[in-house]
Amino acid sequence: MLFTAAIQLAMAGLALGARTPRAAAVSNPSGQKVTSSSAFSSGAGNNNNANIYDGTGNAGSDTYRCYYGGWESFPPVSEWIEFDAMWNYSKNAMAEACADLGIGSCSNGAGAFGAGNSGEQTGLIWNAIQQVAQTSLVDHRFILATILQESIGCVNVCPTTNPDPSQPDNPGLMQSDGGVTFVGNSASNSAQQSSITQMVIDGTQGTALGDGLVQCINQYGNIYEASQRPRD
Repeated sequence: MLFTAAIQLAMAGLALGARTPRAAAVSNPSGQKVTSSSAFSSGAGNNNNANIYDGTGNAGSDTYRCYYGGWESFPPVSEWIEFDAMWNYSKNAMAEACADLGIGSCSNGAGAFGAGNSGEQTGLIWNAIQQVAQTSLVDHRFILATILQESIGCVNVCPTTNPDPSQPDNPGLMQSDGGVTFVGNSASNSAQQSSITQMVIDGTQGTALGDGLVQCINQYGNIYEASQRPRD
């Protein structure tokens, strides 16, 4: 089973509707972090993202269950899968992600502009998640869930074009507000790592053109509302 009920329900928008973040300039994005005390109680904030064995250790059962009501009705952090297991269950999907999205020209409707992911590229995503999680204090499982929801982890994912020309497009692994697009398969390993890390920063800590997970977590204090409701 690729996805966990606890985290992926937050991202799939099954109960509260898809998140439509309101574009708002974020000052010094790479310095943004979770500060809400309620976020650390609910699991949205994590002071120990270095611990990759921080959950139940398994993906649970492959079943569908409808959750509804307030965010308190959704699975608590005590029921979330551990990051290491979540990652291992997701690696095959990330390896096939670009092919599954369809490789070609973004302007012609393709989902990805290049092949991927190589095993090395998937490893670079791990590095980026762990680095940004420890800086931002966003739980690393929430970052990974967002990546899986928005791009399946395809590094070469095409941007989503905003129908409102006054608003930024949504590029990168987390389909951020006006962030960066991947540097490309032909770039050096270090350049690819920098590019992937920046995509994760954009989606997690925000950009000069819009919010990331940090800003929404600080407003709502939990992943379920933060992933699906616009920030005031």
